[in-house]
Amino acid sequence: MPTQWTLTLTPPPPTSVDPRHLHALACHLLEPPTADHSAPTKPFTAALSGRRLVLGLLDDSRPLANRALSDEPALRLGSHTFRCSPDGHRTEPYARLAACPPAVKAHVEFRTPTYVKRSGRQIPLPDPELLLAGLVRRWSLLSPLPLPAAAVAEVLESAHLARHDTRTRISGRGVAQRVGFVGSATFGLSGRPLLSTRRVFAALWSFASFAGVGAQTTHGFGHVHVRLQHSVADPGGNAAREENTSPTHPDRTIDRIRNGAG
Repeated sequence: MPTQWTLTLTPPPPTSVDPRHLHALACHLLEPPTADHSAPTKPFTAALSGRRLVLGLLDDSRPLANRALSDEPALRLGSHTFRCSPDGHRTEPYARLAACPPAVKAHVEFRTPTYVKRSGRQIPLPDPELLLAGLVRRWSLLSPLPLPAAAVAEVLESAHLARHDTRTRISGRGVAQRVGFVGSATFGLSGRPLLSTRRVFAALWSFASFAGVGAQTTHGFGHVHVRLQHSVADPGGNAAREENTSPTHPDRTIDRIRNGAG
């Protein structure tokens, strides 16, 4: 099931950490020796936001309940060594992500540089179809619960960028350099989407808070915070009011595919 840990590093890491070093650390902590290191889709993520290291495991077949990340007293990023202390842990079964209340909008904060790919080209823009297509692909590979194909198709066709406040940011050096974007964006569904479409839209963006979005999520890219906006019938009439919830706390609610993530 999707699980995420947050660790605080001491002393604070330098402002520019090579994404390849972060990837190497994530592989050391989360990838078993028997795994296919060359697999195009990996069942884990890693991101560094300030002094906080965020690690995610997405594979239902390999729960990490028996691994104590706090047993690692020191972590190495390139030539730097850091002490680490646990600062948070959360987990959500895929069944609960799939059962999120239907959403009509998603407010997404891109906390680390994010980019998508189209025909092998880097695109530092919040393209809703590419972002969601990447999430669909990862969900299909890692979740035991398939999403309804018709609803997925409608999500990819009708999702749009309602507004955004983003700016570009460069990460890495040399051949590892990537141009991504940070900031915030709001995504919605066009027309009058079916209930099943709104459910899949909510499930995918809830999954994004664990899986990250876009390319190279194991190298620190695409770490996001998501708030979902639901339409709730007004008991006093036919109008609707809107409520915001965070998929990181589902209990508090009422709280084409080849492109995309890598």
